[in-house]
Amino acid sequence: MLANVLHQEQPATYLVIGNPAPLDPGPDVADGPAPTGLALEAATDLLTELGRQDLVLVGGLEALPRKDGEILLSRLRDVYARRVLARVVLGGTWRHNDMTAFGFTRLAEMDPADGVLYGFDVASYKTTPDWLNPRYWANPELWDKYRW
Repeated sequence: MLANVLHQEQPATYLVIGNPAPLDPGPDVADGPAPTGLALEAATDLLTELGRQDLVLVGGLEALPRKDGEILLSRLRDVYARRVLARVVLGGTWRHNDMTAFGFTRLAEMDPADGVLYGFDVASYKTTPDWLNPRYWANPELWDKYRW
């Protein structure tokens, strides 16, 4: 799964936070950049030094306190990553509704012990609604014809 994402995205910068062991693409994916690795506990403090990343893979959120995990996900989503893939073991402190509340979508279901893969892509997060186009805006040529 991750090897396919890396092949499709071709990220210039790639960050791994925590232990994404079940998603490890292995050594055969060498056409992209080498990932930068961060410990889960220190990731929030070090994100400002690394800057914005094209792809961030997060694993083991259940090991963090809930508040720290929320801060990490929201900062990655809002500021530091274009695309985020998060591997979460559901049932403890994290539930499916929690991840969807952060704007993540379920991408793949793995073994119960390995968790579920969620993704957030800023480019496809929100589709443009049909009403938000010039067809439905005010028509200045009709302002003198009709009284509203």
